[in-house]
Amino acid sequence: MAKNVVAGVLKNSILLGQVVPSNLQHAVKVQVPYFFFDVGLKAYFKKTQEFIAVDHSNECKVGDVVLVEKLAKQIKTEITHSVSQTVYNFGDIQDPISGEMVEGTEYRTRKEQIDALYGATNNFDYKNAPKRGWQEGKRDFTDKPVYREWHVFDDVDPYSIRN
Repeated sequence: MAKNVVAGVLKNSILLGQVVPSNLQHAVKVQVPYFFFDVGLKAYFKKTQEFIAVDHSNECKVGDVVLVEKLAKQIKTEITHSVSQTVYNFGDIQDPISGEMVEGTEYRTRKEQIDALYGATNNFDYKNAPKRGWQEGKRDFTDKPVYREWHVFDDVDPYSIRN
């Protein structure tokens, strides 16, 4: 019975997930979390499932939280979903209750008030900061293909992820 519940959750037409590194062109790999109930332990455990989704806008980057929709007709066998919306860019998290932007475990406005109170200067200014990815090709390599390095080689590749 538990497998049927898990299968039902993952068959939803709209899913919320996070973009993970992949070397796909015009598509992203999205990791969708769900909870699995263990009858013996009577507890929920977090599991994840990865989907490959088409990114028509090519604006999704690693770490972004996105909504993915199930495709009515699959383009390829491995591509089953399409990115419908970017909910949060990586690092720009908004508290769902108050609607304020969060930095770590504190509100950004609260940190700004504390900095103004103690006279801190030259802190990172979120309001005037350029959009993420503005240094692509110079210092930011998030647009480059990333792959997992399974063997240790003498040549160090900056785009590989060590296991």
